[in-house]
Amino acid sequence: DIVDSVSVSGTFISTTSYDLSFDKRSGYLSELNVAAGDTVEAGQLLAKLDTDSLELEIRKQELAVERAQIALNAARNAEGATVDSIRLAEIDYELQRIQLEDLQTELSKQSIYAPDSGTVSYIANTGVGQYVTARSTLIRVVDPNSLQIECTGDDVADFHLNQEVRVQVNKEEYTGKVVMTSAEAPSIAMEKGTSFVRIEAEGLPEGDYLGKTATVELIREKKEDVLVVPRNVVSMYSGESYVLVLEDGVKKERIIETGIKNVTEIEVLSGLEEGEEIIIK
Repeated sequence: DIVDSVSVSGTFISTTSYDLSFDKRSGYLSELNVAAGDTVEAGQLLAKLDTDSLELEIRKQELAVERAQIALNAARNAEGATVDSIRLAEIDYELQRIQLEDLQTELSKQSIYAPDSGTVSYIANTGVGQYVTARSTLIRVVDPNSLQIECTGDDVADFHLNQEVRVQVNKEEYTGKVVMTSAEAPSIAMEKGTSFVRIEAEGLPEGDYLGKTATVELIREKKEDVLVVPRNVVSMYSGESYVLVLEDGVKKERIIETGIKNVTEIEVLSGLEEGEEIIIK
């Protein structure tokens, strides 16, 4: 049997990730509540800028809204109340409420919350008290259950969409399938600066695979019960392959037609018969 295959190494990555930043505001970091590897829940507060003065303004405005509400109730219940006096109280209450909403919106822009449950895979090299610029990634959250194996390098050019592959993880072998290549996602390849291929492995037992390595083997050609010779006995000249055989004690060159080649062996389609003696140079 002879097999021509290519093997590449890859890393388990998450196909669902969130790069989180303070989208609208820069400022000094006052809270960083997670570290790389932590599990987070949707809506969890992850980081926060210094908002002491803003929180004080919100508290004041909450009292202003409460006071406007009391004044509105009094206007509605007052003897001799007119449509205009009640309307003025309603306008004052609405203005105070809108101002409170604006302050609360401003506060939300200075906090980062987990958009979904997952695992923190990256934290920027920034500590509490340091200045953080707007729109710079501070935290990355990924889904550890949505994984693919990403392989890069020159050899991935042999992989094509929907091909079946062998995947080896922790010395165990599984089947896999090519689900993405640089051809289908040129923008990702450009961002990475190299060609890539992504593999989905089947039948993996439960476990923490994020960031771990795997070996992926693609079988390009395979034949059973064929004539093969060691690769190092085959020479090339003028585009033809030949070997040295021993005929009646005499060394002779024999042109052969070859088929599948791998690192150690070459398939012989014609030019040799089983049992002939080949000279190893």
